[in-house]
This record gives sequence, structure tokens and C-alpha cells, in this order.
Amino acid sequence: MRIVDLSMTVSDWDQNSFAPEETYFKLRPIVNWEEHGFVSNMVEMTVHAGTHIDSPHHFFRDMPSVDQISVNDFMGDAVVIDLSFKGYANARISVEDVEKAEAVLAKDGITLESGLIHLLRTDWPSKKSPLDPTWWNESPCLTKESAEWIISKKPRAVGFDFAQEEKGGEHNYEKAEEILSGAMRVHKAMLPNLTFQIENLVNLDQLPSKLKIIALPAKWRSESAPARVIGLIE
Repeated sequence: MRIVDLSMTVSDWDQNSFAPEETYFKLRPIVNWEEHGFVSNMVEMTVHAGTHIDSPHHFFRDMPSVDQISVNDFMGDAVVIDLSFKGYANARISVEDVEKAEAVLAKDGITLESGLIHLLRTDWPSKKSPLDPTWWNESPCLTKESAEWIISKKPRAVGFDFAQEEKGGEHNYEKAEEILSGAMRVHKAMLPNLTFQIENLVNLDQLPSKLKIIALPAKWRSESAPARVIGLIE
């Protein structure tokens, strides 16, 4: 069995693209090698830093938070939906695009059965660093309609290697933080119909179309939590 790491490496970055006044991820030393012979850090971060799990509680107050999701749900059969043909700056992924990707899978005898974990691949991480604010501003995105199409297939969870929230058209935000005050139509269409979603995946280009994944978040009583996500390839 081969294991592929689908998680971003997170390092110090003081500025949060969504909220510039807040820290994205910062290690703050408690003790250091020079004075103590070992190191220990505190961490200041947004729970949405790097690869992470979003629970439905992220947008729906009465729905489960991360700690309330069964650990069994964080592993299972996954299918890679190849949207790399839309992996360019400011691309909007339409219903026609996801139907095109579905047709390619169908030629290989793969159907989007209910209960699968859908991994949406654009290869955006190979073009932009997540530490670059344009990672968010220029990322490919879903539309509300394509998000609803995906949900119609009844996946258990959906993972993304791009910033999926709708941009362009009437949602043409100039700055990433403006998304927060926008409609957030993709999140609101998807999260109440999923057990969870996975954001900021990498290395989806290294996966076959079908595989098993494990996406274990920290057991935080929070809307979201960092996760180490791996693909298991027979």
C-alpha cells in the first residue's frame, strides 16, 4: 500500500488573508534550545489554517461541531473529480464542468455513488502558494449551481484543493476578506448536506480516481479543526 500526504505544511505567517488584523499561524516560543536544551511553543492561529475539516456547525448553529462527528466518518472510499482543466486564475467551475468530469469517470466505469468522499482537483496549489493572498483572491471557485449539483450526488463529504467559495460575476470580490461579508453561497449550499468538508488539500494529482482516505481532525469543540489527511492506494 502506498500513502500520499494530502495535507499542507503550515509555517509562520502573521497575516490572515480573510481578516488581515488576525494571525493566520504563528508559533510563539515558551522555552528554547539555547536556554533550556529543548523547545516548546504556544501557537496562535485561525482554525482554518492549512488543511482542515469544516463541520456543518461552521454555518449552522444547531448542527454538529467537529468533536460531535463520529471518528468512523473521517475515513472511507473517495473519488477524485478531475477539474484540472479549470485550474487557472479566476476560473468559475460550472455545472457543465462537473458533468464533463463525471463523464470522464464514467468512461472508466466509476460512478458518483452516494456516501462517497468527493475530492475536487484543480491543481491550484501547484500554481499559487497558500501564503500568497492571491491564493484566495484568484482561486478557481464553484458556483452555487455547481455546488448544488455535487450535493445532488449525495456525497458524505467533499474536499477541495482550491478556495471554493463563489467569486466573479455579482460576487466579484476585490479582496479575500470581502468574501466573509458576501453571500457565502457555496458553503451554505453544501455544509448542511455533508457530514464535513475538507479545505486546502494538496497532491490530488498524485491520486488514482478511486481510493480510500483518512482525514482525522483534532478533536476540538469548534466549527473547524486542523487535519492530517492521507490517501491510501492499493
